[in-house]
Amino acid sequence: MMQHLPLEALRAFVSIYELQSYTAAAQQLNRSQPAISLQLRRLEELLETSLLTRSGGRIHLTPNGTELLEQARTLLGLNDQIIARFTEPAVSGQVRLGIPSEFASKLLPQVLGQFAHAYPNVSLSVTSALSKDLLKDEQVHFDLVIALKEPDKRITRPGLVILKQEPLVWVGANVELNYQHDLSLVVAPEGCIYRRRALGALRQANIPTRISYTNADFSGLTAAIESGLGLTVLAQSTVPDNLSRQQRIGPITLPELGEVSVAMWQADTTNQAARQLAQFIQERI
Repeated sequence: MMQHLPLEALRAFVSIYELQSYTAAAQQLNRSQPAISLQLRRLEELLETSLLTRSGGRIHLTPNGTELLEQARTLLGLNDQIIARFTEPAVSGQVRLGIPSEFASKLLPQVLGQFAHAYPNVSLSVTSALSKDLLKDEQVHFDLVIALKEPDKRITRPGLVILKQEPLVWVGANVELNYQHDLSLVVAPEGCIYRRRALGALRQANIPTRISYTNADFSGLTAAIESGLGLTVLAQSTVPDNLSRQQRIGPITLPELGEVSVAMWQADTTNQAARQLAQFIQERI
C-alpha cells in the first residue's frame, strides 16, 4: 500500500526543532501541545525512526532527523508555493525588512526562503540592527520591522502587533566556562534588551559580573562565546546549534530571565508586498 507523508506532521517536526519548544510550536500552528506531540510521534512511527532528542535543555536532531529536516522544509515550501500560486493574486514590488541579527541568522532564513519561492516577483531588502534602532520614531527606512520589546510595555505605536512571547535563556559554548571571581558576559552595546535583562538579573541575584566583550554584530558575539569569553542572553528560538543553554556556571545557579515580546511593525498597509510578507511571517512565527 502506498503511504503519504502528512504535511501537518512534517510542519510540527520542523516547528518544534526551529522554535526549540513544543509549546511554541503548538502556538505557532494553532494546535494544542498534546496534538503537536502526537503528530510527531505518528511521523516517527510512519518513518520507523526517532527524529528528535532532548539534552542540555535543547531539542536536538537525531541523524535521521538531520537528514529529514531539509527535505521537510523543501516539501513544505513547495506546498506553500503551490497554495500561493493558485489561491492568491500575483504580488510584486519591494519590501524593506528590518530585523534583529539573531533572528535574521537563525529563525527567518527558512521563512524568507519560502516567501521568496512563493512570491518570486517580490524583491526583499533585509537590514539587521538592534531593536531600539529599528523602532526609532523617526525611522522611515523600512516597510516592515521585526523587533523585541519589553512585555510589560504597552503598545503605543500604530501598526505594531505582538507575534509571540519568547523565553530568554543563558547561552554559552559547549565547554566548561572558567569561573573565578565574577561572571564574564558577551553582550551587544547599550540599549540591547538582552544586555539589560542579563545585567538586571545578575545584579538582583548579587552575582559579580564583568563585561568581557561587546559587539553589535551577532556573528561576532557568537564567535566570542565559542572562544570561551563568556555567556550571553538570547531568545530561546535563536540559540545557534553550536552553542547551548546554560543553567549553572561553576558554583553559580544562573537566575531566571523571564520573557520578551517579539513584535512586528508595518509602515504602510497599502504596500501589497509588505502586507503579504507580514501575513506570511505572522502565520509562521
